Parts: sequence; structure tokens; C-alpha cells
Amino acid sequence: MKPVLAAAALAATFAMGGAASAATITLDGSKEIRLTLNDISDLSLSFLIDDSAAGYTNWGGYIKWSTREDGRQDWDGAWGDCLECGYAGGDWALSYNPYSGSNTTSTDLKLDFGKTLETVYVWIRPTYGKGSVSYEDGSAGGSDIAPVPLPAGGLLLLSALGAAALLRNRQSARKAA
Repeated sequence: MKPVLAAAALAATFAMGGAASAATITLDGSKEIRLTLNDISDLSLSFLIDDSAAGYTNWGGYIKWSTREDGRQDWDGAWGDCLECGYAGGDWALSYNPYSGSNTTSTDLKLDFGKTLETVYVWIRPTYGKGSVSYEDGSAGGSDIAPVPLPAGGLLLLSALGAAALLRNRQSARKAA
């Protein structure tokens, strides 16, 4: 009975969410955002400006990351918070001009941490303009384990619990006979 319940618990764990996470965030001007990501090996960021704007638009900024909450690099001392002191993650510069055919309205950045890190803090710092950033992290196990959709996961959990109940009834019947 215990292996069946363990399998049901494992199925429920993967049914409640996939290993990797993703989101889209709207940023404007100099408002920065900090992402806290756990058990991560890489991060893909996609920057986008609205190319349907009526006039000229531009947007740019840069990324810093750290394994320390204070934003510093691993070998730094405890000198207080410094969001500008982390590791460089890259930058972006996008522009849209409705009167020009050479527009750059999207770009991608990829951060590869070289190994799975327990916690990573990523600061997305726009320095001008407005746009959105979408990200998808390479959480540990993201490519090895496919998430089970919630309805299928619930059905799988109910099936496992039903099998456990049947096994219990059979064992009770054998003991009674």
C-alpha cells in the first residue's frame, strides 16, 4: 500500500505545477524589478516594445545578477546592499520609428549560470523608455520531467488513491478469511 501512496503523492507534486516558471512584466522608465529564482541553471529573457505606437519609441536597460540578496558578487565582503555590484547579465536597446524600415522591437538575452544554483537574484534595470520583458527560467529538472496538466494530474491522483483503497480491502478480506 505504501508504494501506491508514494506514487500518488509524486504524481500530485508534478500535477500542481511544472518545473520551469515563466512570466511577462511591463516596465517603464527607471523602475527596476528584482526576480528571486530558485534551483535555476539558466534564464531566458525576451524584451519587447510596442511597435504599433503612433510615434517614435525607444527602450533600453541592463541586467545584473547575484547569488547574494545584497546584490554583491560572491567574493565581496559585507559592505551593504549594492544592486550595481552583481555580475553583468547583458543589456538591451530597442527602437521603433514609424517612418523608418530599420526597427529593432524585440531582443533576447540568455543567462547561463554554468550549474544549478540554489537561489539567484536578477535585477532588470530599464534606463529609459517603456516595454515588457518575458522570462522563462531553466529550473532544475525542467527538461527531464514534463509537467502533468492539472485535470490529468487530479485524475491520476484519484486513480492512485482508488488503487490503494482496493489493495486495503483485499488485504482486509484475506485476513478475515
